[in-house]
Amino acid sequence: MSDPVVVEVRFETDGSVSPLAFVWRGRRHRVASLRRRGEVEGQQHFLVMTPEEKVFELAYAPEQGTWQVRERSARGRTRKRSA
Repeated sequence: MSDPVVVEVRFETDGSVSPLAFVWRGRRHRVASLRRRGEVEGQQHFLVMTPEEKVFELAYAPEQGTWQVRERSARGRTRKRSA
């Protein structure tokens, strides 16, 4: 993954986690829709879309209690950052 991030979540009664918003690069991004969720190597991954139709992948490491974010393109590929 990429950058550490602060995420606002809802803990469901069944124990699952649902991201509601995250602060990245000084800006709060609201989660408009959860597109996909899954687990990879002990981390929970969430593909989310903002109201501006930007797509991000959030990864939660429950043992460490940390989150990371990576901006994705609308087609699911990682967006390249300009230098």
